[in-house]
Amino acid sequence: MEGAPFIVYNLGVGLLTGLGVVYFLALERTEVGFRRSLFVTTAGLVLFLVGGPVAEVLAPRFVHWVHGTAAVLVVVGLYDPLERDLRREVWSELLLDEPARIRQPPEWMLPIDDAILQLFHTSELVLTPSIVAYNIEYSREEVNRRLAELEERGYVERVERGKYRVTALGRQYIESPVSYGLTGRLRSLWRPRT
Repeated sequence: MEGAPFIVYNLGVGLLTGLGVVYFLALERTEVGFRRSLFVTTAGLVLFLVGGPVAEVLAPRFVHWVHGTAAVLVVVGLYDPLERDLRREVWSELLLDEPARIRQPPEWMLPIDDAILQLFHTSELVLTPSIVAYNIEYSREEVNRRLAELEERGYVERVERGKYRVTALGRQYIESPVSYGLTGRLRSLWRPRT
């Protein structure tokens, strides 16, 4: 059989992915199981990942039909043609409810840093370590240590003694799920040490 290793590889990856999705849907009682549009999209993805390789092995001439059906399911799950709606709310609720869950922080960052930056970002105020500690429920000492690290990395700046505000880099980090680890490292290299 021509291309047998590739077919076996596709089949293996598809089956493993399918098992993972089945576990995610059936055993973890996720939100996907309770929303029809999310379920239809997920079913389309599973059909593509599992059905495609299986059809390639068992009935190669139906592979395109399986992929086409999977694509239709994904599109129907993402878009409601009757309402002319992309279902943004459903997907944003599921995926972007808490951006910190999908944001890739730099290696040096701790969960408290996300909380500190989020507080600065939402308040847009100049804050003291005591006020930050009170609002995020960490000790003032821990907040002081992390503010020093965040200042050194360019995510916050000291306005005056004991008062801080978020920088453009800190806002950019909070507003985007993309990792700014490299940017932060580069900025820390060019910042003059005092």
